[in-house]
Amino acid sequence: MFIVCLCARFQAKPKESKYVAAKRILKYLKGTTKFGLWYPSEVTLNLVGYSDSDFTGCKVDRKSTGGSCHLLGSSLISWHSKK
Repeated sequence: MFIVCLCARFQAKPKESKYVAAKRILKYLKGTTKFGLWYPSEVTLNLVGYSDSDFTGCKVDRKSTGGSCHLLGSSLISWHSKK
């Protein structure tokens, strides 16, 4: 997921190297369709997300900072920090 989001940043002005990277990602995903996470049906899992942002929080360039995390049950499954 991380690398797909990273490639999405270059949609406005894609270069040949970005097309090559996107094709490599798709080729990898095609070969991993049977992989996944499996949980017993009797387990109740809640998906919870938290986010925080601070507009103009960076004192150097006045850009916004923020972050988010997602928990599935008690396990951290994604984390993002923007500076």
